[in-house]
Amino acid sequence: MTIDTPSLTEMGVLNPDQIASYSTVHLAQEMDVLKIDYRREKGSFLPKHRRYEFKRISRPMPGNDLKGKDAIRYDISPILSKAISELDALLANNKQTKATKESLQRELAELNSDISHRIKHLSKTIDTLE
Repeated sequence: MTIDTPSLTEMGVLNPDQIASYSTVHLAQEMDVLKIDYRREKGSFLPKHRRYEFKRISRPMPGNDLKGKDAIRYDISPILSKAISELDALLANNKQTKATKESLQRELAELNSDISHRIKHLSKTIDTLE
């Protein structure tokens, strides 16, 4: 069964049949990250992981008495939402995915990297405020 993936194609995913898994991370109030893991042949020059960043859409909150930051709501990007539904459809037939020790260690290393970059950014921001 072939599944149509126009959003993934628009993002540059050329081999949707090689997708092994994906994860999403909400990095900041206005930013989401989609990470896609691929099953590649040994010796392939194609990447095993790709990362896509999506800005959230800011919308005003309903109500007249909200001011400042409370008056803005951030919604998920429509492209990301469509891509997630396409990925879910692609992976629905592939329920045999198993978490291996290596994949969990790799995911932990990526999470540590993301958090350390975020901490450095916040530290620099705090230093500029003083």
